[in-house]
Amino acid sequence: MGIKFKIRSFFFIGICFLTLAGCKKDAPVDTRTLFQKLNDLPGVKAQVIDPPYGHTQAFELTFTQPLDHDHPEGPVFEQRAYLHHTSETDPMVFGPSGYAVSDRSSQELAVILQTNMLSVTHRFFEGAAPDPYDYQFLTIEQAAADHHRIVSLLKEIYTGLWISSGASKSGQAVLFHRRFYPEDTDATIAYVAPIVFGTRDQRFISFMNQVGTESCRTQMESFERRLLVARDSMLPRFTGWFPDHGYTLSTDPNEAFEYAILEYHFAFWQFHNHDCSTIPDESASYDEMFHHLENVLWMAYFSDYYMGYFTPYYYQAMTQTGYPSYITDHLSDLLEYAPDPGGDFFIMDPVTTTYDPEPIEDIYQWLRSEGDHIIYIYGEIDPWSAAMIELTGATNAIRIIQAEADHSVRIADLDEKDLVITTLENWLGINIDF
Repeated sequence: MGIKFKIRSFFFIGICFLTLAGCKKDAPVDTRTLFQKLNDLPGVKAQVIDPPYGHTQAFELTFTQPLDHDHPEGPVFEQRAYLHHTSETDPMVFGPSGYAVSDRSSQELAVILQTNMLSVTHRFFEGAAPDPYDYQFLTIEQAAADHHRIVSLLKEIYTGLWISSGASKSGQAVLFHRRFYPEDTDATIAYVAPIVFGTRDQRFISFMNQVGTESCRTQMESFERRLLVARDSMLPRFTGWFPDHGYTLSTDPNEAFEYAILEYHFAFWQFHNHDCSTIPDESASYDEMFHHLENVLWMAYFSDYYMGYFTPYYYQAMTQTGYPSYITDHLSDLLEYAPDPGGDFFIMDPVTTTYDPEPIEDIYQWLRSEGDHIIYIYGEIDPWSAAMIELTGATNAIRIIQAEADHSVRIADLDEKDLVITTLENWLGINIDF
């Protein structure tokens, strides 16, 4: 795997060669190390770390960012990123996360290209949290401005191609950044990135009412009803799970239990680790029922720690980025604590949310009319594919839907992986060994 650059113009190369001696004679030689160059960037602090993926060097970077990019003279916060280095002239795979990142964060494309990689924590998540939180500045536009400033700074060092890449909420982040700063990157790969409309997007219900077989969907709905009917036996198992696994649960356990059952339907298809034959039938014991529920769900999601961790996501969902609608028709007579479920349940902080549809509508129309050099990848059975982009043919973007794939789909899983590689080669003017 790796890349080789195509020579586009022998005439241009020849002129540069003939004049190179003169150019070099006048140009000062930069003798600084990469570490020094990074620390010389305004508002940037770099620390050397061990490269975890075989790169020649790696750094933890801290960027001092304005909380409000429209008023850079105001309050600031520190935003953490991780840089994995091969060469200052190699391509940079830019991964602006939708969440927090670590030194182990990776991008499939950086592995394919064997090149530089930059992972960036999203504002308001761990590693980029202002103090105090002021949620009015947790917006699509402010986050995109964070990413633009980072790219602009590092382009003073990294002079090669820039390719943005991200999955799920991170896939949204690369698309949002691309919309507002289309010149920052030369191409974008957005994996399983939904464009969600409203705080109860009905497309998700339509999607989940057709994914899989009718028999499987009936089994799922029957299982969910049995969990609620057996509430008195299931609830102690649910609440007991958290201290048994080192977590605390401070939200109303009755409401959390109902949300866990509502989330089961989505989780079953999002990461399809279980087939329909694993769904317990009417003869299953309470222990067997709960064991299946905890195997399909990520139970820690309802703990105090993770609900706090994901609160910025849910704030964004309820103000700009949107949220799916839950399937409730088959449970409406049994839901006592979450009769009208929505994403606001997961917001731990005392903050008011008002949804603004304009940013997503603007982004969606721009992507469809002007969003060139973007590859969209989706999994056929992933519920988030309910909100996949519908291309119009007005751009050179391509969309690939992998049969039977879920939310974890990547280029290596695609039947059309060659299409992805050749498209990138044509757009970027490089050869990719994959």
